[in-house]
Amino acid sequence: MYISKLSIRNFRNFRNTTIGFKKGINTLIGENGSGKSNVLYALRLLIDESLPRAVRFNESDFNRSLGSKWHGHWIIIQIEFLELDAAEEAQAIAMHQIGDMETYDSKVGSYALIFRPKEKIRQQLYECASDRRKSQESLAQILDAITLNDYEVTFRGRGNVDFSIDTNYQKYVGDFDEIQFPDPNDKQEDVYGIRLQGFSIPNELSCTFIKALRDVEADLRSFRDNPLLSLLRGKEKSIPIVEKESIVRKVVDLNDEIGKLDEINDVAAGITHSIKSAVGETYAPGIEIRSEVPSDIEQLLQSLKLWVGDPDEPGYKGRIRELSLGGANLIFLSLKLLEYERVKALDKIANFLLIEEPEAHIHTHIQKTLFHKVQNSDTQIIVTTHSTQISSVSKISSVNILSRSQNQAQVFNPSNGLSEQEVVAIERYLDAVRTDLLFAKGVVLVEGDAEHIIIPTMFKKIFGASLDEIGVSLVNIGSTGFSNIASIFHNDRVRKKCAIITDEDKSILDLPDDKNDDTLEERSCRNSEISGARRKRILDRFCKTNKWVSPFYGKHTFEVEFVGCGNDHEVRMLVEKHYSNPSLIREINDALKSEHVDIYGKEILRLANRFKKGWFALKLEEHITHLTFMPTYILEAITFACPHVSFEVLRSMALFRLQAFAKRAYEDNSIDYAMLTKNLQAISDAQESVDYFATELPDDQLSKFIELTNSQKCFRT
Repeated sequence: MYISKLSIRNFRNFRNTTIGFKKGINTLIGENGSGKSNVLYALRLLIDESLPRAVRFNESDFNRSLGSKWHGHWIIIQIEFLELDAAEEAQAIAMHQIGDMETYDSKVGSYALIFRPKEKIRQQLYECASDRRKSQESLAQILDAITLNDYEVTFRGRGNVDFSIDTNYQKYVGDFDEIQFPDPNDKQEDVYGIRLQGFSIPNELSCTFIKALRDVEADLRSFRDNPLLSLLRGKEKSIPIVEKESIVRKVVDLNDEIGKLDEINDVAAGITHSIKSAVGETYAPGIEIRSEVPSDIEQLLQSLKLWVGDPDEPGYKGRIRELSLGGANLIFLSLKLLEYERVKALDKIANFLLIEEPEAHIHTHIQKTLFHKVQNSDTQIIVTTHSTQISSVSKISSVNILSRSQNQAQVFNPSNGLSEQEVVAIERYLDAVRTDLLFAKGVVLVEGDAEHIIIPTMFKKIFGASLDEIGVSLVNIGSTGFSNIASIFHNDRVRKKCAIITDEDKSILDLPDDKNDDTLEERSCRNSEISGARRKRILDRFCKTNKWVSPFYGKHTFEVEFVGCGNDHEVRMLVEKHYSNPSLIREINDALKSEHVDIYGKEILRLANRFKKGWFALKLEEHITHLTFMPTYILEAITFACPHVSFEVLRSMALFRLQAFAKRAYEDNSIDYAMLTKNLQAISDAQESVDYFATELPDDQLSKFIELTNSQKCFRT
């Protein structure tokens, strides 16, 4: 028995969300604030017996997109189970087949928490909807009077309707726009589920929750949260009576011995004298200091503390506080996993292990090892993380990606609709570096080291913000086989923009009409051009019907395009730094300053090959500044990948550009950048300041960036 689906309606940052799970281990990844902890809490409300059944919700628990209009809406958290066994407890939640109340699907079950207005309120809404004179005003009178005290929590099994689907919610909960509400007297237990009588589903499940590790030392001191105390609890019952009595006698004698120490009696006498001096003999209480080492066996066991040693310092053991934070976290995790094993050994119908961000302060190798070790065939494990180490060893088919959106979270499954062969290909490719693309707001795929090194540097130096700051991951595919990874980004899977940057590899030489007349150099150029044209046809066809993926092409190669858009100065600076022969430097520089691609193109490719492309890129990035020009196709690709960029971010870029130009501008430039900087700083509205920059400097690269983002009409302010 395992959880196959979690549906959430109107709870915290989930407006209408369905998350699919697999048997075994599942991973929820996402940025901070994307809702990972909320998913675990939603699950725990239904399956964790350590949480009280008397659940209380606040106004803040309603999804923020409802705003102040939460009144009358329902919070619904539903779980679907698959592979139920024949146990009576499991069959209690087995779902009825739709349309036939006497027929069960004994392998499928459902369990739900519904937070809804009480029947009296639902009756008022139904009567309002039935009134021919109904209006939004009459509905508002009912809704505005509703408070949280008018709500009830109910747990139900066997419901077979997914309320995260809008049409279902409108039909069975209510359509607030059309003023249509169902009759509360129609119980529709096949829809909402039945109240389970006689037992609690959480009591029949084994669920262990390991929270995100923030202050482990405090938790290990806590009586409530210390997993060591949980493991020790009840152990006193198995200690033989003779041993118990012997220990109790020794503790009683120890307490007496401590209480009779002269040093202790001196302190007690001093306290007594001080009190009598203050209030007199009549009102002074009698004082005695006694040792209270607990003689109760259970209390003695609960007073035990962990002493631990460092594997690099054999023979030494100390208090938990002497460990590094990572070491303490590892101890805490181990205790919780042992606690889980003990609970799992009980006779339960299913086992669940929920782990929140296990990567906190734990070494990357331990993260991977832990992830592999916790897997167990008869336990379903759900792990939340923003660790690329853990996501790199997760199966894509068992990964859900949570992404922040306005007032609600979006959930993506990167393997949805892909064949098993395609999924395997993606899983083989992803590693700790490339899984970064699963966390990003937008992705840019490139084919080589040069683009991977230069593009982030260019963007940072030109605009004053890194690609990371605008939520874009640039991923080096290491080849031109983009389709495997790009297939993740799709309307059915991950709905984020993915730009592909590649080259058409058009010849920098004029080629003869007859290929048989090619020189060796021309033949190489022709072959590259043919390959580039074929690659372009394949990519164009692949992206044609997918709005989330788009290719962007350099006409020749990246290095040629870099020089061709006006960046020969940066390359000449590199040449002057690494060459010592003046005549050779002059010859190279003359070629780079040429306006003819067959001249400067041959020279930049020769330099790149001489240094090796990766090293050449590393040396070249040292000379990139805010005066460098970004090739248009690269700027367009980044813009496509970051439709989420805000006016606040663009404003900071504009301010950076102006301040940089005030220190160093292009030659023969008479613009007063200091004045423009002052004027922009005086504009408080972000959008107005961005518009001001674009108006004053219409030919600047940032103005082009602003124009491209405006054309997408995808700003999020």
